[in-house]
Amino acid sequence: MAHAPHPPHRTSRAGVLLVVIGLGFAVLVAVGLIWSREIAFWIKGHTAGSAWFLTYEGAAVGGGPRATDVRYGHNPDRYKSQYAQESTGPVQLPWSTEVFVNVGKEARVEVVPAADGVVSCRILLDGVRVVAEGKSPGPGTPAVCRVDTPSTPEKWPR
Repeated sequence: MAHAPHPPHRTSRAGVLLVVIGLGFAVLVAVGLIWSREIAFWIKGHTAGSAWFLTYEGAAVGGGPRATDVRYGHNPDRYKSQYAQESTGPVQLPWSTEVFVNVGKEARVEVVPAADGVVSCRILLDGVRVVAEGKSPGPGTPAVCRVDTPSTPEKWPR
């Protein structure tokens, strides 16, 4: 006597269905997390600007407390990628200014000493952390400080 074939088990179909639903949910969660991170970067870039807040400094190390010129680069508007070069002309040292420099751009300051003076420069992140510093290699020669800013606005590497 032949046996009739067994009807498909509901538990195996239910198990497969639960696995498919679980995988689909996991994919949706992963895509949502990636998408939300991208949206957060976009929002931050359009509300807070994608620029680093830096302080440029110049000081006399030897000789008179004057510089014949200080040249530096910055972004006049933290919300736009426009980059400007400034030149102060003669200034009294110590000298400093606060600027924005967009992510992924060069931050640079050059202090030109008067006569045979020796000068130094620094670039500070948020007015506190020194991210670049330099000194005239000899009397009458400029001190140059430069650093490439990180390409993401989240964290400056150590």
